[in-house]
Parts: sequence; structure tokens; C-alpha cells
Amino acid sequence: MGTKKRASYTPKYRHEAAHLVIDTGRSIAEVAREIGVGEALLGRWVGIERAQMDSAPEALDADERAELERLRVEVSELRMDREFLKKSRSLLREGDRSEPAEAFALIDAEKAMFGVSRCARLLGVSRSGYYKWVKARDAGPGPRAQRRAELTVAVKAAHEESDGVDGAPRILATLRRQGETVSRKTVAKIMVDNGIEGISPRTWRPPTTIVDDRAHTLPDLVGRRFDQGALNKVWTSDITYLGTDEGWLYLCAVRDGCSRRVLGYAFAETLHTDVVEAALRRAHLFRDPATGPMERVIFHADRGCQYTSAQMFSVAEELNVRQSVGRTGVCWDNAQQESFWSTLKSEFYHRWHFATHAEAIHAVANWIENVYNWRRLHSSLGYLSPVDFETLMINQAEQAA
Repeated sequence: MGTKKRASYTPKYRHEAAHLVIDTGRSIAEVAREIGVGEALLGRWVGIERAQMDSAPEALDADERAELERLRVEVSELRMDREFLKKSRSLLREGDRSEPAEAFALIDAEKAMFGVSRCARLLGVSRSGYYKWVKARDAGPGPRAQRRAELTVAVKAAHEESDGVDGAPRILATLRRQGETVSRKTVAKIMVDNGIEGISPRTWRPPTTIVDDRAHTLPDLVGRRFDQGALNKVWTSDITYLGTDEGWLYLCAVRDGCSRRVLGYAFAETLHTDVVEAALRRAHLFRDPATGPMERVIFHADRGCQYTSAQMFSVAEELNVRQSVGRTGVCWDNAQQESFWSTLKSEFYHRWHFATHAEAIHAVANWIENVYNWRRLHSSLGYLSPVDFETLMINQAEQAA
């Protein structure tokens, strides 16, 4: 059976260990526990060191001995300063002053070894500041700090609930709907402090309009007044591209100009009038008679041949809707629908990758029905979702009747 190897300590280590007691006035027991040696062993080192210090040459007179003692004290102080600065090196970066809270935390951790005065002096902070910090820490966070912490949790939760999309205005609306009393400035500050950002819609999209020479026969019945103050007055529609690994996918959507709700949509692998007809029929089936009788709703789009074809003229007559188109090449004449595509792509589609048409269709349909219609808050609707806004309008109409 082997024997335990005896620890070996260099003369320099014994000298420095002894001076941790001699120079600081700390007890042998305290220092022994800190450096991991026995009290008796450290006591012997201290005794030897003190004996050597007391055996100064008798040839020195009183003034010389006093000067020698002063220099010993000065060297000891400088040694302690150096040891503390080594420990605080990560806090003091390239000579910059530390943040007070960081400095006070370091003082609190090292005060037993180096003392509050030394630490405060070397870190460039005041002792009174440290003691105020300790008092505030021990008292716990005040009402203001607690409130900010609660709001931070609420802001993060609202941002996560929006799939990382909502910025300060929508998060503010969400919190207020939950009963929170908070300003937009506070929400924005919390977002900045926590690295939270919303997503701003993009304005560009690939062109999908192929002009039909016969489009001049259809009027513009909207004049950019997409919201005419009631449901089923104006429906807007457009077609956009969706990229997948299998190639382009085309999406046609129909929205209510008042509530911004997507009423019907359809997908196709080729750009043809059938995709417009499918979306319009779905919207008409969804609306009639869910929101009451419709007085020849205006179906507004651009002058693409898919909207101005004889096929769509026939469908519009069958469904009793009036066709309306904007001017050629003027995107503002269908700006509301353009805005929807921007929202779809910036807040959802461009953040994901879709390998197949089937994947894209499933994901986009889910986003339209469960996120956009039901959850996404619109500033133009008083920060309500399209579904909530429609519910409000229907209830108000019933109360007024």
C-alpha cells in the first residue's frame, strides 16, 4: 500500500503566506483555511518570518530602523494593491472605469481579503457609494424595479406570442388589452434593453400583372377608398408569387376592405384565371349569409388579364358582384392588397424555407386563418385583429337596430 506524498512548499510560498497574516492583521486560522494549509504549519512560518524581521542589524540607528519599517509597510501595501488589481483585471478593461454596480459587487466579494477602502480607491468609487449599494441590495428591489421586471416579462411573452414579429406599437396594444397601464416609450425602452425587435414589412414584390387590352371596359369604382365604413362594401384581390424548391406557387387572396380579413384564397401552380375564380367563390361562400345580405359588393383588383377575362366577367355576374380595376402600372390603386403581400412575406414567408408546394400551401393557409385573421393586430383597426374588429362592428350594428 502506497504512502501519502507530503506537500512541499517553496521558501517564496512560505514567505508570502506568512505575510498574509503579518501584513493584514488577519488571524492565522482564517488565512490557513483560505490557502488550505494547517494552522500549526502556518503558525511556524509566521514565527520564522517575524523572527527574521526582528533580527535587523544592530548597526542601524533608530531613524534607520523606522525608515526600514516604513518601507516594509509600503511594500506590503503595494503588494496588496497589485494582488487586488490582478483579480479585478477583467473588470478594469484598458484603463476604463468600471460601472459602479460591477465595482461594488467586486468590492463585496473581495473586502475580506483587501478591505473596503483599498478596493474602493483602486476601482475609483466611494466607500459611501458601496455601502448605499449594499443597503439597497439587502432591501431588495423597490416597487419601480419590480414593476419594470414584470413589464419585461410581459413584453417578452407578447413578442414570443407574435412569433417574433410585433414591434412596440402592437406589443403596447397587446399589453393594454391585457389590462396593463404602460406607455409606448416604456415598451420601446424595454425592447431595446433586451435586444427585442419587430419586423418591418417590405414594400417590393415581383410583378404579377399581365395587362388585358380589354380592361378599359372595366371602371375603377373604388378610387383608393378601400375602407368604406362597412363590411362587404369593397373586396380587394391580387395574386403573388411564392417560391419553393419545386418552383413558383401562385396565391390569390380576397380581403374585406373594411376589416382587412382574408375571406377567400386559392393556390395554383400556373398563373390562370381559375385561381382568381376559386378565391372569389370561396369568399362569397364564406360571407353569404354569415354577415347578412350583400348589396352587390365591389370586387376590386388590378388590370391583369386574370381579373378582366370573360371568365371572370361571367363569374361576377353569377355571384352578383361588381368588378372594379385600378389603372395600369399604378400600384397605389390596389395598395391595400399590396400591403397584405408585404406583411405575409416579411412577417412569415421569407423567414422560412419550403421544399414543396404542399408544405407552402399548408403553412400559408395556417398563417392566414390562425395568425393573420385571428391574432395579428392592425393599427388601422385600433389595434384589433380582423376577426375581433368584425365582431365589434356586428355587435354595434345589432345594438343600433
